[in-house]
Amino acid sequence: LGVIESQDDFNAVLSPGIDPAWPIASRLTGRGIRAVGEVEFALQNTGIPCIAITGTNGKTTTTELTAAILNGAGVKTVPCGNYGVAMSSVVLEAAPLEVFTIEVSSFQLELIESFHPRVAVWMNFAPDHLDRHPSLEAYRQAKLRIFENQTARDTAVLNAAEDFPALKAKRVTFSAWCGGADFTWKEGAIHHEGKCLVELSKTNLRGLHNAENIMAAMAACHAWGVPFDAMEETLRTYHPPRHRCELAGVVNGREFINDSKATNIHAMESALRGMTSKVVLIAGGKDKHLDYGPLRPLIKAQTTHVFTIGEIGKALAECWAADSE
Repeated sequence: LGVIESQDDFNAVLSPGIDPAWPIASRLTGRGIRAVGEVEFALQNTGIPCIAITGTNGKTTTTELTAAILNGAGVKTVPCGNYGVAMSSVVLEAAPLEVFTIEVSSFQLELIESFHPRVAVWMNFAPDHLDRHPSLEAYRQAKLRIFENQTARDTAVLNAAEDFPALKAKRVTFSAWCGGADFTWKEGAIHHEGKCLVELSKTNLRGLHNAENIMAAMAACHAWGVPFDAMEETLRTYHPPRHRCELAGVVNGREFINDSKATNIHAMESALRGMTSKVVLIAGGKDKHLDYGPLRPLIKAQTTHVFTIGEIGKALAECWAADSE
């Protein structure tokens, strides 16, 4: 890095795991070298359009389900980006695709310039990654960049329970919790403009958070032109990714559920609220500098025992025990 002079025609392609503020990146940009994200760089080298999905939780299930529905309907795509295969690897393969289905994180959206999803999906927003972003608002603004280059010909699929700034794209809304959305939840089924589309019991997904994942995927595919009746078989046979409220086994009649991808407050809250009986909770891991205090009433209501582990194990135990009396 010490011998690099200012070069206008040089690009530094940063992995999402590299914070642009870190010295390894700032020493490059300080010499006039343009920093771009890997997803931005990959899409600049292909003419294939994309559907992009972001949110604090539910991104991976929704991305995978969206790709499955599209492929099932004869629209060739592959899930990639923050999920599975890197965007640049897919572009290099030069597969005959009609659309990319991309999961995008706030880290990947930080350095976009021309990134333009024809359909942009916003699952939800909750505190997370404050070990990387300087504030909660900075985290939200990074995610909102998914809509930045959309036009009136594009579609923004939005969680109706949240507020958004003015957007240029057409809005399509979903929610399992509040009325008035285009896709809603009623009597165990997903409805669109008053018409029942699918009963959750006829899928392999459970919980209202997964109902919203299905709604978002259906909305994205419908915006792409896939009719609802062409989605039925995929919705019936699809199995969710591993580690997301996954039934790991049954021992002496007790179910063991692996939800280890629930790595923030919102994800844990959604999983616990979706349980039909009290659970023994094992929680812990890396300290993300989040406030776990608001979870105390839910922990008390939904668990019989709690085991805390990892870097944040002691802090969690002290936080949740504070309301144990």
